[in-house]
Amino acid sequence: MTQVAVNSQIWNFQEIGNGKATPILILHGWGRSGNEWIPMANELSVRNGRKVYVIDLPGFGGSSLPRVSSIVDYSKLVADFLVYLDLDKVVILGHSLGGRVGIVLGAMHPNLVERLILIDPAGVKPKSLKRVLLQVIAKIFAWVPPTIRTKIIANMMDEDYRSSPALATLYRSVVGKDLRIYLPSITCPTTVVWGEHDPILPLALTKIYQKKLSDNKIRVVWGAGHDPHLSHPRQLDRILEEVWT
Repeated sequence: MTQVAVNSQIWNFQEIGNGKATPILILHGWGRSGNEWIPMANELSVRNGRKVYVIDLPGFGGSSLPRVSSIVDYSKLVADFLVYLDLDKVVILGHSLGGRVGIVLGAMHPNLVERLILIDPAGVKPKSLKRVLLQVIAKIFAWVPPTIRTKIIANMMDEDYRSSPALATLYRSVVGKDLRIYLPSITCPTTVVWGEHDPILPLALTKIYQKKLSDNKIRVVWGAGHDPHLSHPRQLDRILEEVWT
């Protein structure tokens, strides 16, 4: 792994392989690091003749915790990092949180993104009673001291939020917003891959991506949950091989 500082943000990343074709940028999910994608990166590099960049997103692995107020700010850090690497175009493979970043980059930096591969992306929020209750509580208890209100809401938040209190501020900034309004602005070819039994983001959400994205393919990893690259790597690899054929 290599570490560099770009605009006061420390990045931990690894370059794998060579090749003249457009490089691939792999973006991992919340609470993870790029390490879990190294085997897949090696396979993609050899098969496609591409250099693959596997990075630790800001706040995870060996990359420093950023000060950002939105997913747009967070995604811009990635765009700045690509400028540092002198990459004018990439294929983005984003899983979960990495998919959120990919959606924003695809919509706001179309000249940068040649193709998107979104794997169980955390871009569209499923409607749930819990989410409605959180919105109601935020309004009803607006008068309650912030420290108490934060504890009330935190107990109802997602497991990712509760299990990483040091990252709570980052979670609120980058994970809270539903990104479906960005999808129509994405013009590059996009493959959306979903684990059949994803317990966090239901398979039914693919209907929204299919409707909102202008150039899309939807693929299902049968039997998989939220992490098909870990539970069903061979099936996912066959789907990724199809992307370029």
